[in-house]
Amino acid sequence: MTVFVALALSFAQPAAPPVARPVDVTTLTFSAPVSVVEFDTGKLKGDLARLAWSPDATQVYLQTAERDLRAESVKVRHYVLGLDGQPPKDVSQEPPWAVTYWAWKSGQAAPGLPSMKISVEQQQKRVTPTATPMGGDLARGGPTGATPGTGSGYGVSVGEAARAAEQSSMVSVFTLRLKGEVVGEFVNTPAMPGFTFGWAPAGTGLIVFTNAGARLVVMDAQGRKREVPSTKAALLPAWTDDGKRLGYLERTGRKKVALRVVDVAIP
Repeated sequence: MTVFVALALSFAQPAAPPVARPVDVTTLTFSAPVSVVEFDTGKLKGDLARLAWSPDATQVYLQTAERDLRAESVKVRHYVLGLDGQPPKDVSQEPPWAVTYWAWKSGQAAPGLPSMKISVEQQQKRVTPTATPMGGDLARGGPTGATPGTGSGYGVSVGEAARAAEQSSMVSVFTLRLKGEVVGEFVNTPAMPGFTFGWAPAGTGLIVFTNAGARLVVMDAQGRKREVPSTKAALLPAWTDDGKRLGYLERTGRKKVALRVVDVAIP
């Protein structure tokens, strides 16, 4: 639980716009994902770490973190994207609105519904090299890119699978769980709140998360679930402040990522 405690100490209190009542996920309507821009993660330096919407939903903040294991340090870089198809623009610091947004988006409890709370479990597991946690390579602590069919985060060959079946190792696993549903899993790396899930605005009782197949799933306060159509290879899902849009990043190649947006109709 120390992961979330640290988060609470680092950020201001959540301040998402209030919503009158919890939302039944079965009443939502999702549009097809729309691609805003595709960019090369290799040019950003570091691993993708945060995605946040501006209050007016016209900008998206992107943060990367470059870890130096020998020096035990992390270099954070900041980028801002519009919705005009232009690549991420380097900025000197995280915008104040992104700090406020991330506090409620990635908190342990649902904004406005403190009883809807994510549990954090840590255990040792024996796994094979083919086991991929939710969030893919990044959740495992691996590289930012993966190429379909190569065995780098997307799949393995028959020969690789046979060799992996004969090998296993003990790993430390952090599991984030809500209403019995796994909303995040991290292997041999600290849990990253908000990387595999994102709360909707205060009072809705909605959460979006990536499932084991890296597709987006929305769950409500009663535990009802809906998969968001046509999503895949997703990470960093994020609602706008008004709950009318879902943004997320989709891995499209070894070092390629696309920002996609889904419109959400809440009755």
